[in-house]
Amino acid sequence: MKIAVPVTEDKRETEVTEFGRAPFFAIIEENNVRFVKNPGSEASSGAGVKASQFIINEGVEKVILKKPAGPHASSALEQAGIKVEIREGLKTLNEIF
Repeated sequence: MKIAVPVTEDKRETEVTEFGRAPFFAIIEENNVRFVKNPGSEASSGAGVKASQFIINEGVEKVILKKPAGPHASSALEQAGIKVEIREGLKTLNEIF
């Protein structure tokens, strides 16, 4: 399963952050992780929707968040059939592995 996690830096010891304005996404697939820049992070508006579209185009099947994304981003992910898992209290990417 291909999973995306919004993170602050492009390294494994990074913090998990909010969805739309996250500087990076960690893309996890079969215990491998790669980091990609979030094109929504610097958008003046619609950051969550831009991030959602990027995640959809990456072929992600599940997103793990520490709190819910905004309504437009959540709707876009839901319509694309992407599962959203909320893990309250999640702080770092290493907690997922």
